[in-house]
Amino acid sequence: MKLADYLRINRIKLIKSCFCFVSFFGLGGCCTLMGSSLLDLQIRMSLTFSQVSGLVPSRSIGYLIGGVLSGFIDSCFGPDMILFLTNFSAGILVALAPWFKQFNAVYACLLLSGVSQGVFDIYTNTYTLAIWGNQATNYVQILHGSFGLGSLLTPLLVKPFLLPLVQNSTNSSESGDNVLGTYTPDDVKVQYPFVVVGLILIFTSFGFLMFYFKDDSNRKNDQSSQTTDSNDHPNWKIAAAISAVAIIAHTTFGVETMIGSVAPAFAVKSDLQMTKQDGANLVTLFWSVFTFYRLIFIALTNVIKEKYLMYFNYSLILISVVLMVPHAAYNQLIAWISLAMLGVGFSPTFSVSLGLLQKYINVSNKYASFIFIFASVGEAVHPWIVAKFMDRMPVVFIYYTGFLSVIQTLSCLLLPFICRQLFKSKPKLTLDRSASIRSSQR
Repeated sequence: MKLADYLRINRIKLIKSCFCFVSFFGLGGCCTLMGSSLLDLQIRMSLTFSQVSGLVPSRSIGYLIGGVLSGFIDSCFGPDMILFLTNFSAGILVALAPWFKQFNAVYACLLLSGVSQGVFDIYTNTYTLAIWGNQATNYVQILHGSFGLGSLLTPLLVKPFLLPLVQNSTNSSESGDNVLGTYTPDDVKVQYPFVVVGLILIFTSFGFLMFYFKDDSNRKNDQSSQTTDSNDHPNWKIAAAISAVAIIAHTTFGVETMIGSVAPAFAVKSDLQMTKQDGANLVTLFWSVFTFYRLIFIALTNVIKEKYLMYFNYSLILISVVLMVPHAAYNQLIAWISLAMLGVGFSPTFSVSLGLLQKYINVSNKYASFIFIFASVGEAVHPWIVAKFMDRMPVVFIYYTGFLSVIQTLSCLLLPFICRQLFKSKPKLTLDRSASIRSSQR
């Protein structure tokens, strides 16, 4: 089919897909927005870093709540209206959060925004699948690529608005707050990147509202993907395999969120003594290699067996841990190299693990929900724990990241063996891809 004919025939589908891509771009931005600006938010609220670090798990906790709620609201509204309400509310709350100077107000905005993000994350995926049906694979890849793009560009957006650090000439490492200088809350300008990300989500929401009024069929949620649990295996075997993948998701999402939200503060407060701008660049490097290596990986699978590529990735992760612990706490070059290697290593691991599980069982929505709810716990708990040590023992970030990375790698290595032992024969299944719509996101 000629390109012109394809664009003409699929014009509406492509427009809807573009709104989904922009929505996920904003979602990726929300993922790294607070981490890059946390030190300036500390100034804005006139708190110690230990106190302001309580904001770190707010989005993830809301995200977990939103993921649970998404299973109950589909009977009330069509997907277009749900996507309008969640994108709009998430955008408003993200834009408002840094303008407050009270911790509770900022926390409430980020928490409620996280609830909306948790809902539209799931619905954007199912919406894209419903639009394209059997042709959805490439568009879902683009969707998740948009998330990575938003994650890596947002620190660059924040960078010009960060206040310069003021090093204490006597002993800058004596207190984690010395590097903040004598700035006042009114000096902070980091609110504007929050507004930009919020406006992106608000703009996207009106696109879904337009299609809500245009397409009456959406009001009955006829685009919701239905899955059937056609597995013939004993429940305990399915539970064991699902739990193994849930551990991989838990550690993978935990490390990624920890790097996105805590690494900039670590770069400043540790013996690395980087500027806040360099801390933001460090996170951008991680997300850059994490996002673009996926394209290289997909291309290489045409000439190299996937399992050999994964051995390479697992080796990179372990090598990066050896370099990182503890050298990345005081050597800037090693910090850059080890985080870049970690980004490459982590990039395809979760998606490959979930894809492997799909070869043995039909991953229905209820199984996928368990995996991603457990992953959300990792997103909320691990960054919060590390942030609590950041003010006095920033080196904990290095050891904690290394520990979770090793657990994740060992889990990925064991998964093929576990599946082979649990499922001696691979049943022929008609897989519903809606259960793994986020497989390539992380």
